Amino acid sequence: MVTAKYIAAAAEGPLRDVMSEVQFPPVFDRAWGGYLGTRPLLSSEARTREAADDLSGLFRLMASLPDRLFGGDRRAFCAAIGADARRTDLMTRFDAEPFLWGRADLYDDGSRFRLLEFNIGSELGGVDMSEVNRTLLGHKGFAAFADEHGLSSVDTPAAIARHFVQATQKEAPVVATLEAVDGMAAYESLHRSFQESMKRCGIELLIGEVDQVRERNGRLYLHDRPLDLVLRYFSAHQVARDPRNDEPVETVMRAYEEGKVVLWTPLTASMFSYKSCLPLVSDPAMRADLSPDENALIDRILPWTRTLTPDLADRVRAEREELILKPVAGLSGRGVRAGWDQTDREWAETVAGCLKEDYIVQRRVVPVSEPMLNAETGAVEDWVAVWGLFVFPDGYGGAFCRTVPSGGASVVNLGTKGARMTSAFHY
Repeated sequence: MVTAKYIAAAAEGPLRDVMSEVQFPPVFDRAWGGYLGTRPLLSSEARTREAADDLSGLFRLMASLPDRLFGGDRRAFCAAIGADARRTDLMTRFDAEPFLWGRADLYDDGSRFRLLEFNIGSELGGVDMSEVNRTLLGHKGFAAFADEHGLSSVDTPAAIARHFVQATQKEAPVVATLEAVDGMAAYESLHRSFQESMKRCGIELLIGEVDQVRERNGRLYLHDRPLDLVLRYFSAHQVARDPRNDEPVETVMRAYEEGKVVLWTPLTASMFSYKSCLPLVSDPAMRADLSPDENALIDRILPWTRTLTPDLADRVRAEREELILKPVAGLSGRGVRAGWDQTDREWAETVAGCLKEDYIVQRRVVPVSEPMLNAETGAVEDWVAVWGLFVFPDGYGGAFCRTVPSGGASVVNLGTKGARMTSAFHY
């Protein structure tokens, strides 16, 4: 196995300190240097691309839900997934068909990748993480290992740049990454890193908040530069929560509607980021109308997932160690409750509380452990990894991983104690 060979090479010396020996781009290092793990993760390219293909198929199924279940009424669909009137207005503003631009978070269960959640929309984190791969390949020892074992990867910023060029029909479009009002401060270092990655790919990327955009001479401007494309990092949730976003967001959407700028992406597809879409697509009544191939796809990629209802409560309480509860619109693991972390009494109280809100219940996926070398002690430790797979209109767009030591938190994100980020190579 390639991972075992990598760990052996690291333990013997040539790759032990590779992540600390290489010099990452300074802007990337300021954003991510303190969070990087001791090695990239490795996966079979065939299995990874199969997962990406299944995610594309799953998105097509989710995108068909308004037609299949609600006669094409997207507002009725939004009501069914738990979106309020303001968010529904935003997500149904345009009639265009949603297209796939997202990142799926998955566990590797040892035989295949299994979906935890699907983030649909342009406000994606980790898009610059493949800079790790470019840097590592400049290290003599790592490059030799990569060549020996046929390692490869997808350059996510380059994949994104190709789409921007195609969408604008310009070789060097001017792109604005826009956060919501007061939304930039928390993420500026990450945006700066992505800005540098896109510059390498021939894209001028400006950074700002949506209320900094100005409209004149039939164009949108940011920092006195006319824009060809707006990369949306403001979400429907942010706009709905803060009325300061209303007017500037309307300016951007109106310019898009009038063909003055490309909006990447409209909020249309954001409705499919609601976790409540997953129970709909996997519901037995829905699956009865699907083809054998569609049903096989769901079985491969999606664990058993249902909307939490009083009718399911007894089963959920009884199967505590195998189930996890998730709020339908939660972000960054907020509100997630894992049954295996609680006693029977605690779980019964948790289920009762979650029944008062909008939650889904999902069967636990037990991931395989990833051996990581402790750079200080030389010991090999077991870690758990969440794989983030980017999926774009033309398919697989690269991957990165969030990792934590095994036996730690049930929710793995950058804010989890001890969490580390790393890139992914394929063999």
